[in-house]
Amino acid sequence: MTTALAPRRMAVEMHSPVADRLANYIAANRFTAPCVTLQPDTCQGRTLALCGAGPSLAKHVIEGVDDVWACNSALPYLTGKGVRVTAGVGIDQTPGLLREWASAPDVPYYLASSVDPALVAHLRAHGRRVAFFHNAVGLADEFDTYCRTWPPTFMVGQGSTVVSRVLGLAFWLGYERVDVYGEDCCLAPGDVAHANGDVATVAYINPLIMSGEVNGRTYRTRPDMLMAAVDLVRRVREYAGRVRLIGDTLPVALLGKPEAYLQEVCRRLAPNELPPGDGAADKE
Repeated sequence: MTTALAPRRMAVEMHSPVADRLANYIAANRFTAPCVTLQPDTCQGRTLALCGAGPSLAKHVIEGVDDVWACNSALPYLTGKGVRVTAGVGIDQTPGLLREWASAPDVPYYLASSVDPALVAHLRAHGRRVAFFHNAVGLADEFDTYCRTWPPTFMVGQGSTVVSRVLGLAFWLGYERVDVYGEDCCLAPGDVAHANGDVATVAYINPLIMSGEVNGRTYRTRPDMLMAAVDLVRRVREYAGRVRLIGDTLPVALLGKPEAYLQEVCRRLAPNELPPGDGAADKE
């Protein structure tokens, strides 16, 4: 991705603001009762609408699927529109989900075991059902810890947003096809970030916004969203017809681009590597 003013390669280093609490979150969630984990093949042969909260979610009718997962603020948005949501899905470890799910819509919840235990307590206080999966967060001996202390379930690890991450979970559960809605991976005009009308400065804390051109069109995005766009294009190829991207989104604009192009748009750097001509990393 290049800036609007001139082509530029930029290294971006991203950190979790609650990284020092994640081990405690995982341990606390293990010993909440009941500790229910998602199990494989329980949705065998079904079809799924996997919904992010991007602006394009407001432009499409969800149809032709058996189930609907709503991620983050897509959950109150869709339930408020009368859509039959079969699960609210979240991996966010910050207090953001507590704000977005303050009303605790009456659906089952699929949560990463690394979420803030306060979110789990909030949902259970409203009588909601919670089932866990794991989310790779980079802790030492993380996989062994899950295997030793938790009942078996799936660990997501590919993708930089909730939608791009839980796509793998959906196929592990047995879904035959996944239609992806609201995963714009970019901002709408006016820097609108979400289908509910939130702009970037409201939806995110001090967002790092990048801009670049694809197919002659300028897109504004964040680093994690840009990574997710490239990841989703690769997942569409990997699953060969089982993933459909719905809407006028950045991932759709990148469909059909060769791997060399995707590497130019966004790539993960090796440790201590910086892109040519860039001596500093921006941090988010």
